[in-house]
Amino acid sequence: MFLITSPGDDEAGPDTTPTSQPTGSQPTNQPTGESSTKPGQSKNPKLHEGARISSDAISFPRRNPPWSDRKRLVSQLLNSSGQYVLLQENFDGKNDWYADIFVGALGTGSGFNGDPKATAASLSIQLRTSMYGDIPVTFKTVSNGAVKRSDKSGWYFQQLVTAKSPKLTARVLTLTVAVFDLGDGTAVAYISDIPTNRPELRAAESQAYKGINVG
Repeated sequence: MFLITSPGDDEAGPDTTPTSQPTGSQPTNQPTGESSTKPGQSKNPKLHEGARISSDAISFPRRNPPWSDRKRLVSQLLNSSGQYVLLQENFDGKNDWYADIFVGALGTGSGFNGDPKATAASLSIQLRTSMYGDIPVTFKTVSNGAVKRSDKSGWYFQQLVTAKSPKLTARVLTLTVAVFDLGDGTAVAYISDIPTNRPELRAAESQAYKGINVG
């Protein structure tokens, strides 16, 4: 659930930035195995096939309506793909409020140095500004720990977020950040932002989190 400006905002529009795009013509005899896979790209694309929301080397099972697909969440998450539910439109006269589930690659700004725990902690703090803007919000870390998906190790942080705006009908939510080490010097992340007073959205997010594939 994050804050965007409604007028003129293209956040919900399609992402025209190519992902995993070849940079030029490749020789026909080039190996197609792991040695030809660039860092950050999936070495096992089959993990992300089917009814899934994917971004390079991470994906989760696509959620059914009312969830809708969208590109781009925050600047820290590169080539991100995800789904959202509109919770409250124009709640303060200029902004909309959403529930979100997103995946993507982490850029150099994330500070990833092979330590998913440190990166997840740093990203959790960065998102406080990226996702909530100037809305008065308090944060409380409620849990964190090791997590593994598709044999890739990672670390997650969960924060309880409370917005002080009386105009919001979903003021308390859970922000989950999980960072996974791809083993090639790069990392990917999962970010979700779900109101605590919507059990059906919490159930959908829980299934998405459990169904993450990495690699």
